[in-house]
Amino acid sequence: MNASRKAASISARMQWLSELNRAIDEAQWLAWRIGVVEGRNALALELYVQLEMMRAEVEAMRPRISVRSGSNPDRDLPAAGEWLEK
Repeated sequence: MNASRKAASISARMQWLSELNRAIDEAQWLAWRIGVVEGRNALALELYVQLEMMRAEVEAMRPRISVRSGSNPDRDLPAAGEWLEK
């Protein structure tokens, strides 16, 4: 795989993971709202925790990229929350 294809593949994967993380954020917000409306609903809290575990799995799937070479899997990319704040 040439460098430009690899970069495009990494970019597409990062976009997908970012969208997945955004969906998890929205689902967590909804679970939190359900918990507030229903007064500390145990099922809503359990759902929120499960979504947080999914977020950790998504973070673990993020590819690693080196600043020096642009393609070496040694450096962590910014956390998803940083991307969503923009």
